[in-house]
Amino acid sequence: MATSVYFSGAVKSEQDLYEDLVVETIKIFGQDVVYIPREQISEDTILNETLDQYTQAFPIEMWLENTDGFEGDGNLLGKFGLEIRDQGNFVVTKRRWDSVVGQAATGTASPNKPGEGDLLYMTMTQRLFEIKYVEPKSPFYQLQDLPTYTLTAELFEYNDQHFDTGWDEIDQVEWDNATSYSYIMSTATAYKLGEEVTQWTGVNDSASPAVPINVIGYVSGWEGDVKRLTIISPHQSTNGDGTFKAFSVQAAANRALVGTESGTTSQITIDQSGTIKTFYNKDPYADNDELEVFGDDVIDFTESNPFGDP
Repeated sequence: MATSVYFSGAVKSEQDLYEDLVVETIKIFGQDVVYIPREQISEDTILNETLDQYTQAFPIEMWLENTDGFEGDGNLLGKFGLEIRDQGNFVVTKRRWDSVVGQAATGTASPNKPGEGDLLYMTMTQRLFEIKYVEPKSPFYQLQDLPTYTLTAELFEYNDQHFDTGWDEIDQVEWDNATSYSYIMSTATAYKLGEEVTQWTGVNDSASPAVPINVIGYVSGWEGDVKRLTIISPHQSTNGDGTFKAFSVQAAANRALVGTESGTTSQITIDQSGTIKTFYNKDPYADNDELEVFGDDVIDFTESNPFGDP
C-alpha cells in the first residue's frame, strides 16, 4: 500500500475516544431539542402528498451550527403575506440518536436514522423545525469514522397533521392551526377535550372478518348549553384510505359519534361546518369576515339577472 502501514486512522479505541469527545461537547455546549418522528397515515400517489401524524417525542441534545442566527431566506413579504423561512443545521451524534430515538420509537415511526419530514422542537426558541435533508458524512471521515448526522431543517409549516406527543406546547400547533368542524349533537352528554371520536362510514373493509371503516377526529371544543361539538383533523381510519373525510348527519344508532375516552355516544343532528366561525380556528389577523361584509354593500347578491330585467 502507498500509505504507511505503521499509522492507521481506523483504530477502534481512537474512534471511540473521538466520538466520546463529540458527545461530551454537544452535551456541554448544545441545545435541548425534542425529536419528533413522522408517522405516515396514508399517501396520495396522484398529488404525491401524505397524511402524517406525530405521536412520539424524544428529548435529546443537539449542536446548532449557526452562530450568527438562523440561515435561510429570512422574512419575506409575498403575495400570501409574511413568510418566515428560517433554516438551521443541527448536529447529533449517531450513538446518542440510536439510543434515544432509534431504539425507543415504535410503530411506523421507528426509523434506523433521522428522516426528512421528522420534526425538531427547539425548547430555547419554542419553535418547530422540519428536517429537509440529512447529511451522514459531515465531518468527512475523521479518523475514518462518521460519528454524527447533520440535519438541515426549516421552520415548520402546518398542513393538517395530527399531533399527540404528550408535550402540550408541541400539540398546541394542531389546536391553533387545524381547520375545525362544528356539529349540533342529539344529547348534552359531554365529550372529553382532546379525545378521539369515531363514526362508522357505513362500510367495512375486505378483511376476514371484516372491520368497520370509521371517520376519526379529535375534540377541540364542547359547548354543552347548545350541544355544539367542535372537531379537528377528520380522516378515514387506516383500514380505509386514511384520507380526509368529514363527519355526516346520520340518524341510525350504529352511525353515532362515539368518544373513545368518555364513552359518550350521540347522533349528529345539524352540520354547522362552514356556517359558524369558532374560536378554535379564528386567525386574529384574518380579514375574511370584514371583506365579506364590505362586499355585501358593494355588490347586490340578491340580483338573479346581472344584466337587468327584460
